[in-house]
Amino acid sequence: MIRRVDNSPGYVLHSRPWRETSLIVEAFTREHGRVGLVARGVRRARSQFRGLLLPFRLLLVSWSGRGELPTLTGADAEGPVRSLGGRALFSGFYLNELLMKMLPRDDPHPELFDDYRRAVADLGSDGALDAVLRTFEKRLLDALGYGPALDRAADTGAPVTPDQRYRYVPERGPVEGSSAGEGVLVSGRTLLALAAGRIAGENEPARTEARRLMRVILAPHLGPHPLGSRQLFRRPGPADLENTEEAR
Repeated sequence: MIRRVDNSPGYVLHSRPWRETSLIVEAFTREHGRVGLVARGVRRARSQFRGLLLPFRLLLVSWSGRGELPTLTGADAEGPVRSLGGRALFSGFYLNELLMKMLPRDDPHPELFDDYRRAVADLGSDGALDAVLRTFEKRLLDALGYGPALDRAADTGAPVTPDQRYRYVPERGPVEGSSAGEGVLVSGRTLLALAAGRIAGENEPARTEARRLMRVILAPHLGPHPLGSRQLFRRPGPADLENTEEAR
């Protein structure tokens, strides 16, 4: 059976060459989740899609066909390209790579799509990039059913308190005490800020704690191979790219 979809809001997450003139495009759409599409002839100079299939631009995407890779039949700009540079651009690549790694194809998550749209907009603002990333990471985990319980201690069931130190243990959660052992140390204040989605209001040490914590939580879901976007963060570059690793 041929499936036809018209004008679905979506973003290009990734594309790669296919044959001589085409691309295979991975798109994140609101109603259909992540989809793989064959963009035929898009690399020709006169292609109607040339210059449209760019990351961070909201599109209205149409496709038709059978199987896992239907054919792209339409793409219209629904908004401007987000002009991201330096740390913001690398952060955007990181969000895209998270979705590519963790989101199965054809698994719709409309609310997560809206979260991604807000995150892309926030990356282009003057806010703290690390807070944007932590918020999206948490919402991605929640949407996929992997969301950690951060507001109660896993060992006692007691509510997490802001002034206490905890050790977050993978596959268990926060446990009371800061003695040496598995996991990562984190304050109750940081745990509660992440749980409530208000890490943006915290100070830099708390956001650094949150980055280390989320890296531990995400690790089992990302596989053994390093993320390419993290390698970008580690490359030396001009002054405006310094401390990018602190975002991711």
